[in-house]
Amino acid sequence: MQRILFLLAALLFLSIFDAEAQRRATTYESLLQRTDQPSSYIDHIVIPDSDSTAQFAVFFRLDYDFVPFLRKRPEMTAPTPESQYYAPVRMGLEVFQGPPPSSRRSASAPSVFRDTWQDTVWVETFDDTKSRFDYTQGFVGTTLNSGEYHYELQLSRAGSVREQSSTRRGVSIPVYSELESAAFYLLSDFDQTGNQFNATLLNYGSNVLYGQDYSLLVKLPEEADSLSLNVHLLGSGSNAEPGTVRFSEEISDENIIYFNGAEIESVDGDITIGATLADEGIRYAAIRIPNQDFENSRYRIRLMQEGKEEPIAERTINSQWIDMPVSLYNLDVAINMMRFIISDSELRRINSGSTSEREEKFRQFWAERDPTPETEFNELMAEYYSRIDHAYRNFSSLQTPGYETDQGKAYILYGAPDNIERRLPANAPTREIWEYPNRTLIFEATTGFGDFRLVSES
Repeated sequence: MQRILFLLAALLFLSIFDAEAQRRATTYESLLQRTDQPSSYIDHIVIPDSDSTAQFAVFFRLDYDFVPFLRKRPEMTAPTPESQYYAPVRMGLEVFQGPPPSSRRSASAPSVFRDTWQDTVWVETFDDTKSRFDYTQGFVGTTLNSGEYHYELQLSRAGSVREQSSTRRGVSIPVYSELESAAFYLLSDFDQTGNQFNATLLNYGSNVLYGQDYSLLVKLPEEADSLSLNVHLLGSGSNAEPGTVRFSEEISDENIIYFNGAEIESVDGDITIGATLADEGIRYAAIRIPNQDFENSRYRIRLMQEGKEEPIAERTINSQWIDMPVSLYNLDVAINMMRFIISDSELRRINSGSTSEREEKFRQFWAERDPTPETEFNELMAEYYSRIDHAYRNFSSLQTPGYETDQGKAYILYGAPDNIERRLPANAPTREIWEYPNRTLIFEATTGFGDFRLVSES
């Protein structure tokens, strides 16, 4: 019996030790490897024309860091003299009759539509080819009769063909043969002038942008009334249940519109939905969502009807902070990186307790210093952790990560200097002089590989 108790105690100790070891094993560098991945977004949309046809389109957004660029050849004609890199991109779409096959080896279904979209992206510098904020986007679409379909995409980049993952290959496309169903369309914004409705699709798949408002176009069931739209905050885990209602609005005549069919177009690089409003037709609600007040988390949109517990329709979305600083992907790393601005005792205080307690103390620390407390986005916190990323990218050496170097720590504390002067004295180490409004820092090279130490501060 004593041996069993001893073994149980040992296993408990080892599990606690292992959990703590895993917690400590997460480093800035390991986070960077996981988060520094190219991005692409693919989604589809079905907008009914009537009870027998619908406009169907697959739209996509490819960030430049996802697209392989090539160096311009001498014989090529670029759109501008400054353009030095190009990337040919081609997206092929094929729509098939019937549900998705059970496997890739299943018998092929009848093909009902096939088309391609292509573009050549030009940029000026190598840094432009790695941008997460520049992108190319487009769509391929057609009119479908009522029924069930699936589609396949094939992306060709820089002359090589790579088929999208299997989750993209087989997607059921329900066309609304009966107008009893509901659907949500994510928009960046919409405009209603006279009898015209125009909207720009928010082309980030099932993501909305953290800190930025967005809009919803909701296709409403034909006969349902007493409807409301709720946006629930979701907890962690794939099976998380809807929690706090962060936004709720009753659907009234003020936000209900009617139109039959719509045109999906590319206008000035954006993918838009345009329609002529009518007194009768398919019923929609256009609603603006104050997302700038919401946490960076997951949400579930629900269309509810009075008197019913279950939603008529729902959709899960993610709030995405595209340029979120690396440290903020992990609480342990985020707290540890506060060591540059707080004392060791304060760091230990914040880092003690359960995960929820530590998170609460972390949030409270930054909330007390938020320059715009009326919004969810904390500019000071974002700036601080962005400086850590800058320090890592620009001041790292083979031996030391950038945020641990003297120049990196100076950048984290004071930001970018107003002026940097590099001096190359004869028979002496290279020096860099950083000038700020209220201080001057002098760094001296210790090796020939960009390592500098602080030798003077005045």
